[in-house]
Amino acid sequence: MTATTLRVSRTHRILAGPAGWALTTGVFDRIKMAMLPREFRMARARALAFSHPEADAFLDATGVSDVARRKIAGPADKALAELERRRQTLAPVKARLDAALWEGGTDDPAALVALETEHRRLSEAVIKPAKLFRFIWAEPSFAPVGFATPEPKDAVAGAQQWLDDPGSFYSAPPMPAAFERSAPIQGPAGPEYLIRFTSPSSFTGGDSVTARVYEPREGADTAPVFIYGSGLGMVYDLISYWPEEDYLARRLAARGVRVVLPESPWHGRRELPGRYSGEPYLARAPVSIYELFSAQAQETAQIIAWARTQGALRVGVGGVSLGGLVTQQVVGHAATWPEAMRPDMAFIGAGSGRVDEVVVMGDLSERLGMSAALRDAGWTDSLLAQLRPLLDPPAKPTIAPNAVLAYLGRRDATTPYAFAKALLDEWGVPEENRIVHDAGHIALYTRLIRGDEAIPRIAAMLTGQT
Repeated sequence: MTATTLRVSRTHRILAGPAGWALTTGVFDRIKMAMLPREFRMARARALAFSHPEADAFLDATGVSDVARRKIAGPADKALAELERRRQTLAPVKARLDAALWEGGTDDPAALVALETEHRRLSEAVIKPAKLFRFIWAEPSFAPVGFATPEPKDAVAGAQQWLDDPGSFYSAPPMPAAFERSAPIQGPAGPEYLIRFTSPSSFTGGDSVTARVYEPREGADTAPVFIYGSGLGMVYDLISYWPEEDYLARRLAARGVRVVLPESPWHGRRELPGRYSGEPYLARAPVSIYELFSAQAQETAQIIAWARTQGALRVGVGGVSLGGLVTQQVVGHAATWPEAMRPDMAFIGAGSGRVDEVVVMGDLSERLGMSAALRDAGWTDSLLAQLRPLLDPPAKPTIAPNAVLAYLGRRDATTPYAFAKALLDEWGVPEENRIVHDAGHIALYTRLIRGDEAIPRIAAMLTGQT
């Protein structure tokens, strides 16, 4: 029987089922955090292979030691050839899907579902090639991030105009230019489609922003809208299982909320040549961190305005980890934005204050080598603290404190709980609006994927229903 509707991922069903509880434990959290440098190495190898498809150029780009180079030369040559074969297999499927979505290539529901499913499968084999680059995942001379850390004094001097007026750095963008909208594909909870528009930020070079929209099956014309940012390194609907769409977007759509999941700068379709999804955010820290915050906050403002034009009377913003940090900036700076761009509520998952300290002392920063790269470049605690007005949101939120919902882990060492709590205390967010678990960063995320605490609360805050 031919499918006419996309299905919830089998991986999600397993994670949400009884067996998934093991992934919420401290043991899993520690194992997963320890594995992240290897995963980032493989992502970097894939990105370098895209821009350096010849073996010698690829090995040069990795910067591995001479001993390692001799050891991995053979496996690298085979991996590059296989990756190119996969890219050639993907290309015609991608072209057909793009034509179907953006050029009216087909309106057959079954054909669209088949194309989308096949595209995700083949795209995942290219973007996350699993074992293809395993030969380099534990190689200590191959860094998980290709750092290009800015010189401290030049960076602080270059940011001075914004440090004097942080509001100008997070100022409202122009009202949105035209939004393109793709043909819909039927999802488990209702129609799903893409929107795209030009980024208003100079930090992204005015590239194209893509977001996936999930509509409720009924009442979409007046449905409230929730705009939600994923975490660092996500590649979104370019792979078979994207947690945010299954644990959040489709579940909220089933509750009558239209959900928009945008791609962050330098992620997904917005990857830069030779860089994996999210790598530029890490590579030029701390400057790249506040540049992404500003760019994504302004893009979110434009999506909020778009949502109002779609009939939404209430619009919420939210995110987890990186998406949560961006949400804080939206909540902190939206007071000076046009009314059409201001959110009505916010969800902050794994957020944090004192981001300048997180950059150096956060667990993920330490594991990926960012802390060492900053110290080696001459960044001190006092120099980083000078950038706090751009890295942290203002001391007062621009929406009512009881319109903010937070989801935090007491054992979170990547976006530390103490810093997040201090920010929420400063904002006056009531205790009943804080969902707190005795969990680390990864285990907290798994709880969010599995749990049913946040979704009903978000829906109620947007729809007024309990």
